[in-house]
Amino acid sequence: MHKKLTSILLASCIGASWAITPQMQLDSIHASLDTLSGNMESTIMGKDDLPLAVSGYMAFRLKNFHYSERSPWVRNDMARTAVDAVLNMNVVAMPNSYMTLWTSMSFPFDLSGLYSNYLGSQPTGASTNDDRVLYDHSTDYFSSTINEEMNFGVDIRAGVFGAYVTAGGVIWANASPLTMWERETAPRFAWQYELFEDEKTVSTYYKEKVFKPVKEGGRAFWTNRSFGGVFANFYQLPFNMKAQFMVSQPADADIGTRDGLRMYGGQPGELEMSGGYDMRGSVYHGRIAKEKIADNLTLGLNYMGVVFDKGIIYEPEFLRQWVNYGGTYYGADSTPVELNTHVASIDIKGNVTPKLYLMADVGLSITDSIKFYQSSEVNGYNKANPASGFSEDAYESKINTPQVGVYVKAQSKYVEGWPMTVEASFFQKDFYSPYSLTNPSRFASWRRDEAFLNGGSLRYTPNMAGINFKLEPTFNRGYFDLQYGQHRQIEEGQDVVWFNYRLNGRNMWESSNSWTKHKPLFIADSGNADHAGYIARSGVMVGSEKGIKQYRQQGGLYGGTWELWESFVAYEDAEQAKEDEAPAHTKWSSYLSFMGGYDIGGWLGTDRTIMMTLYAALSGLSTSFAPIAYSESQSDMLLWSFYTQFEPSIAVHPKFHVVGIIGMETFRSEYAYRTVSPTVTVGKTSDLFDMYNTSYFEKAPINYLETAFGCGFDWDFAERAGLHVRYKFMTHSDELISENDWHSHYIAAETKVWF
Repeated sequence: MHKKLTSILLASCIGASWAITPQMQLDSIHASLDTLSGNMESTIMGKDDLPLAVSGYMAFRLKNFHYSERSPWVRNDMARTAVDAVLNMNVVAMPNSYMTLWTSMSFPFDLSGLYSNYLGSQPTGASTNDDRVLYDHSTDYFSSTINEEMNFGVDIRAGVFGAYVTAGGVIWANASPLTMWERETAPRFAWQYELFEDEKTVSTYYKEKVFKPVKEGGRAFWTNRSFGGVFANFYQLPFNMKAQFMVSQPADADIGTRDGLRMYGGQPGELEMSGGYDMRGSVYHGRIAKEKIADNLTLGLNYMGVVFDKGIIYEPEFLRQWVNYGGTYYGADSTPVELNTHVASIDIKGNVTPKLYLMADVGLSITDSIKFYQSSEVNGYNKANPASGFSEDAYESKINTPQVGVYVKAQSKYVEGWPMTVEASFFQKDFYSPYSLTNPSRFASWRRDEAFLNGGSLRYTPNMAGINFKLEPTFNRGYFDLQYGQHRQIEEGQDVVWFNYRLNGRNMWESSNSWTKHKPLFIADSGNADHAGYIARSGVMVGSEKGIKQYRQQGGLYGGTWELWESFVAYEDAEQAKEDEAPAHTKWSSYLSFMGGYDIGGWLGTDRTIMMTLYAALSGLSTSFAPIAYSESQSDMLLWSFYTQFEPSIAVHPKFHVVGIIGMETFRSEYAYRTVSPTVTVGKTSDLFDMYNTSYFEKAPINYLETAFGCGFDWDFAERAGLHVRYKFMTHSDELISENDWHSHYIAAETKVWF
């Protein structure tokens, strides 16, 4: 019966179709074209795309630190082993060819032992000995940590329109050098296998870092900054236009709220933004640009603003910096101040000719100072308690004179085989753009008058003008890079000197319990600054600013992101140290470096690549012009440094490479002092005593020597899977203060599997 009905229906349909004239059939097809087109496009995916794709990697890491000769500074970290793992996943969905959705997630595991940690839900509580920090040592004690994870986005494309919006804990973005940009030109060696290395074979990894090094671009020289919030990028608009906008609530740009200073006083890190839920500050950014001007140039207008809520005056962590709740001021000028920043710039970049690339940015920074004052009209005002007299409605606002910043970079390839780069800069003393290349320490919201070794050549700072020249030729079986930089402060500045340990700094920082990957502590000391014993050269803490976190410059070791810094004041005599006031000069920064590599495989009669790489640099910070810094005994030399590193690498097999390291770094200064507790009774009128009569100052010249010896290998033991092993023996010698000496063994092994 069913077959019969089916036959009748089919026959009827066939007969009906033959009954329609050809013209009627054509008219019917044309009438349904729009519907057919829409139905077809709804099923078409983009080229090589899948409806749902998951990619990422799993990594397992082992690290062991052992101090065979220990300093009191590392008394809580004499030996430590850490085993951890992480699973990073990127999930991409394409419902149609016009839309892409994605999310990134990270799941870290600490395999060294698990402890209960109530601070994950009560982050403002006090720590106990039972707590254990997760694998990246997040100082917030979160149960899940920040590792470029937990964000999502959507990409929409249609004709001449294309845009994506992303939101989450870590968003990487850049705009222009003077508004949103990261910049560091220090070389990247194959010895340091970065945690963020993209997927690549061992041979490709060595090609990009040793054989034919990539000088700019990629994650090793990323120009992006990190934020948490919402970011919209209109990457394709009519008339070759593009735009981007961002709103972020930062934890580390917050100078005094309960959440911004949740644990250790707001010490910032590279991942400046981890998002937030009750912040007193916001970051606003916008950029609009026109591409293909004169075929290859892009012209952009940029804005970056960091604005704080005036309600910050009610936060105890903020107010107590100026006013003691016991009823007294820290000083006559200790009036609560909030600083809001606005930066605008216009930039141009692109190829002027096929062989000449130009990037230029001209910016203005404006600071709006909000100065709170006491008001008897505040409810509950009590004369005995100055803190009760402040409110968000009692303030004065003052805008400073706009400060100018200029950055120009030109790259020429006119001389065949001899590419050259020139960078010129001019930044007024009060030019402040917290997320631009003028922020050398990545401490985004902290403004201080200080000078950096290698300033202008490796990282820029405000109050600076100068030029960098780089020559980067390549030749058969080798290459070399020559860089020379000379920069001068525009105005007189405090002789507060900062330098970072390039040879061993990262390993020193990682070996400490104070270390955090993304939110480092300010004062680096074993056991989370429990006065473990690093004997620091003296800094400065001016009396009225003793409690103000933004201006602390007490000297000693400071943690950064993947680096370790040290600070001191170049005092001319003990009297200056006693008065707790830094001398001031107009300083010069000089830098000369050479890096070269040559393949000696041919000398040994093998077709395997055996690359010998050498890097050497001379750096100096002085109060008078010095074409080349060659000694700490040069006239007016505040700090001198020599750094060299030799790195042999051998391509044993395309999937197995061996690397070694031999290095030395020294820092020297005749202008450092240290504080000493008196062992005998000394009259308080002594010129050596500090202003509080609790200790006296002693001249302590800096003469540090660091060495490093190590070997390692990188092995693709399976498809999309690698093993990376390093061993390093490090030493640190302080000629004057032997208590700071140490020797350390460092072992690291990482397996990374991509999927």
